[in-house]
Amino acid sequence: MRTYHANEIGNVAVLGHSGCGKTSIVEAMAYRSGIINRTGSISEGNTLSDYSEEEIKRQSSVNLAVIPVEWNNCKINLVDVPGIFDFVGECEAALSVCESALIVVPSSAGISAGTKQAMFRAKDKAKIIYINGLDNPSSDYATKLQQLKDTYGKAIAPIQVPIMDNNKMVGYVNVAKMEGRIFDGEQTKATDIPIELMEQVRPIKEMIDEAVANTSDELLEKYINEEPFTKEEISWALRKGVMERTLIPVLCGTDQIGIQIILNSIVAFFSAAGDMTNSLIVKNIDTDEEEIIGYDESLPASIFIFKTIADPFIGRTTLFKVVTGTLYSGSSLYNVKEKEVERIAKLYQPRGKDLIEVDCLHAGDIGAVTKLSYSKTNDTLCIAGYQIIVPEIEFSTPYYGKAIVPLGKSNEEKIANAINKLLEEDPTLKFESNPETKQQCIYGIGDIHLDMMLNKLKSKFKVEATLENIKIPYRETIKKSITQRTRFKKQSGGHGQFGEVEITFEPTYDYSQSYLFEEKVFGGAVPKSYFPAVEKGLIESVKSGVLAGYPVLGIKATLIDGAYHNVDSSEMAFKTATAMCFKEAIPKASPALLEPYMKMKVVVDEQYTGDIMSNFNTKRARVIGSDVLNDGLIKIVAEAPMSEVMNYAVDLRSITQGQGVFEMEFLDYEFASDNIVKAVLNK
Repeated sequence: MRTYHANEIGNVAVLGHSGCGKTSIVEAMAYRSGIINRTGSISEGNTLSDYSEEEIKRQSSVNLAVIPVEWNNCKINLVDVPGIFDFVGECEAALSVCESALIVVPSSAGISAGTKQAMFRAKDKAKIIYINGLDNPSSDYATKLQQLKDTYGKAIAPIQVPIMDNNKMVGYVNVAKMEGRIFDGEQTKATDIPIELMEQVRPIKEMIDEAVANTSDELLEKYINEEPFTKEEISWALRKGVMERTLIPVLCGTDQIGIQIILNSIVAFFSAAGDMTNSLIVKNIDTDEEEIIGYDESLPASIFIFKTIADPFIGRTTLFKVVTGTLYSGSSLYNVKEKEVERIAKLYQPRGKDLIEVDCLHAGDIGAVTKLSYSKTNDTLCIAGYQIIVPEIEFSTPYYGKAIVPLGKSNEEKIANAINKLLEEDPTLKFESNPETKQQCIYGIGDIHLDMMLNKLKSKFKVEATLENIKIPYRETIKKSITQRTRFKKQSGGHGQFGEVEITFEPTYDYSQSYLFEEKVFGGAVPKSYFPAVEKGLIESVKSGVLAGYPVLGIKATLIDGAYHNVDSSEMAFKTATAMCFKEAIPKASPALLEPYMKMKVVVDEQYTGDIMSNFNTKRARVIGSDVLNDGLIKIVAEAPMSEVMNYAVDLRSITQGQGVFEMEFLDYEFASDNIVKAVLNK
């Protein structure tokens, strides 16, 4: 593959519902462009994109894969993206470095959840839709096209109408050019437009002409005067509409036929990286100001890391996009965040699992390097003297949590290192140790995500583990005031131990802190020097309540009286007396269990609002309000017990077919109901 410059390079994310045929279409494009001599198949596990053990086993994509192809003197970096919602981090990484998106949709009727998700995530990108599977008996092109129009409006611009024979696509009409083509092996030959298709073709041609007319005053005047547009005018207008995101061309075919049209359309309609002259806002470290730049080869070299791949044998492989300049093998780059220099010994172009060594890569291109010492995903590396920071990818926050338990002593020793490697690879994983519950907790996007994480631990790092539920951090408090007097006295040869305290315990109903301590001692009944000891006793006591041993919140302890002995009193005696006083008083102060509540913000399509509300009712949740957003989306705000929403990521995916998104944060503690108290105490 020759060297390509910024104005010859395009980066295209291939998105769609899981199982819609993305990987097969990428494979077919690689074959048609000549980089492979035969197409692999998903069932045989030999495609360029799906090469990991996990992907071959699942027969679906888990990780993004970069497949570069050459077409019409251009380089197209195709980034095949998993369609399963749990791997949304791969989609976010891909879209951060792609100027455009190819949305693959199945030809059967209905707009799938994956299609909606892909269109939503690529809303700021130039797009082409490819209706795949027209050789499928359940295909319904006309209905599908109408549903796309109904859902996405006037932007939908079908430029092909399939020519079908016995429910099989044998050719197509290029409506923009008003030409018929019939498939002849891997090529096509001209044919007349079938008369029976003219009823479908005419309104589409009118729609294209209308779209073309709206791109300039000159073309609008031609349209009003009913002058025909030239093929060049149509192509220019379609490209302008796609680049400005006012048009979405719709193509159609199968994972074998119609592939050449996709490649031609990508080159014809999508921007090259070098065309994106004002596409990136970066921070210039030298001036401490933001700058708007494009993928400019005239500037010094800089790269942005969008993906890290951890391998126990090869080490770390880093995928990056060249932001500015030209990067050569043997270069040294400065990591702006880590303030460290990295040497790029060898430079590679990724092609699925293979790394093809190259001498240089120009701005806008995607490359790979191995064994960087300090750099990770979201880092910017620059030539010394030109320091910029590219905005970080905002990865989805993982809320679906489980406790991870290594199986056996050998796995206990290896698990921390293995998980750290996976965290480098996947920013949508989060790991933390909970000192209170003694659990190691792993958080992901959903159950499929964490299941895949376990399989990766086993296959890549030979670490076996299982998952269990995270323990809910209940708390305890009191509901009424009580005053308790307690004496601690111990005599055992020599100096004894003596301390006496009288403390009033009362509820504060403020659960942001464990306790408040005051002293209102008159007449020196307890010397001031022992007040800190009383508070220390309180600090120790609130660590464990009397109901179920959970930490205590929201109490006020006021030392009002006591007694001391000139010889036998000590700090330890008053600390012990306070602890005894606490244990005697709290059972009389109506001890109560508190459960943590979460604030939920859920964004869903309007059609799912009722189902979301009903589901919240089953979770003892309170819906606080809702707002209408743009694009027919509704934001619902609710408050719910933590114990009810630990698996909400899976519930929401099921209710909305993967379309809904949510945020969750700790809100406060509230009194637990009697049945919850009973269940917790029984445990």
